[in-house]
Amino acid sequence: MNKESLKDRHKTWFHYKVMEFNELGYETISKEDLSHYFLDYKWKKKIPENLFEQIFQINQLSINEYFDFESLEAQTNKEITLEDINLSELF
Repeated sequence: MNKESLKDRHKTWFHYKVMEFNELGYETISKEDLSHYFLDYKWKKKIPENLFEQIFQINQLSINEYFDFESLEAQTNKEITLEDINLSELF
């Protein structure tokens, strides 16, 4: 099963998780962010074969686990350098 079909298959569950995170005050997390987390990180090496296991893992995702992933992404992202950031916009 390819990434797009998995993304479509779980869009409802991603939506529920986004709603849960929104209720906790984290309103910037989207369904696309969660699908990126699962398809490109958590399930990168092995996607659970059982649909119920996939749904269980989505439901068990904590905000701490997600932000650990985001901080790892930020540390390993080599696309943005200090030269690319316009600091004058901050003042």
